[in-house]
Parts: sequence; C-alpha cells; structure tokens
Amino acid sequence: MNQDDKAKEKAFQNDILEQMQSHGWLLGESNKYNKALALYSEDVIAFAKASQPQQWEQLAKHYPETERNPNATADALLKSLERDLKNKGTLWALRNQIKDRGAKFNLCCFKPDHALNPDATIRYEQNILRVVPELVYSPNGYDGRLDLTLFVNGIPVATCELKSEFKQSIENAKVQYMKDRQPKDPITKKAEPLLTFKRGALVHFAVS
Repeated sequence: MNQDDKAKEKAFQNDILEQMQSHGWLLGESNKYNKALALYSEDVIAFAKASQPQQWEQLAKHYPETERNPNATADALLKSLERDLKNKGTLWALRNQIKDRGAKFNLCCFKPDHALNPDATIRYEQNILRVVPELVYSPNGYDGRLDLTLFVNGIPVATCELKSEFKQSIENAKVQYMKDRQPKDPITKKAEPLLTFKRGALVHFAVS
C-alpha cells in the first residue's frame, strides 16, 4: 500500500473512531491490552467492581489484596474468566455468570425490556464499550495489527480490517483474515487467543 492509500485508510479509520466515540465508545490503547488473556483487563475489573461491589467483596475475602500482592482479587477474577473463555467460549461468558468461591459476576448487562427495574437500567448503563485502533494482538511475537478491535467490559467481541476502496478492495481484507490472521501462529504453532474460534472475538469484519 502506498502512502496515499495509507492516508486515505487512516482518514477512514479516524472517521469511524470519531463516530463511535460520539456514541459512548471509549478509545483504548494497544499497550493496555493483555495479549496472553486476550482481554482489556482494566475494563473487566472496573466494570466488575462498579456494577457488582458485593460480589467483589465476596471474592476479596478469599483473595485479599496485600502489600505483596495488591492485585490478588483482580487476578483471581481474570483467571476465572480466562478459564471459562477457554472451556465455554466468549458468547457463554457474556451471557452467563463467572463464578469463583461463591462470588458470581455478570460481565455483560443487557438492555432491560422495560424500566420497571431501575437497578437493571443502571447496570446496563455501566457497561464499558471500548474500541482499540491498531491492536498488536499476538502473545507469540507476531507484530500484525488489527485496524479496530471492539470490547465490551474488556471482553473482545469484534475485529475489523478497513479498506478505503481506492486501491485496496474489501477482498484484500478478506484475504488478510484468511492468510495473515491465523488462529495459530504460523511459526510457533501457538494459539492466538483473540483469533481462536469460540474463545476469541465473536466476529471479524471486512469493512470498506
């Protein structure tokens, strides 16, 4: 891709980011992404603590934060979430409770059918939606980037490859997913969690 095409694609990407931010999406940074877990970890923790403080306290009783390990409670939740992502998948984790030592977390709150339960509406409004541009996603040293990656409460739900359609057609994006976005690193043969079927992002979009 020449510099002119890159500039056009970057402008396209910025337009999308501006629109998403105007509708409540937060802008994320690739360096805050946990490659090994395929999670935007700080959002998982922030949502759990803010929306379900009693469950957080329950978890903290078994994994107390100490001077030696100030992140014990957070690490425990992330470990339980990773377990369920591996064993049951992303869609399951979004729809069901993550459980550990009696603590139960819903890591996605869906829009209530009516306004009769104000607590449900408050929880829904606490969802953290984040978009991360140019995500370096691989824990295996591969430096490939995804144009946009979308997270709900730190859990990846979609990736996007963008094409400007000037000289880079949408077919190029499809080929990128098929050839350059493998669920296993082609050299090390190690899994790429974000791209692993069922465990990673739910859907991958070619966008023009």
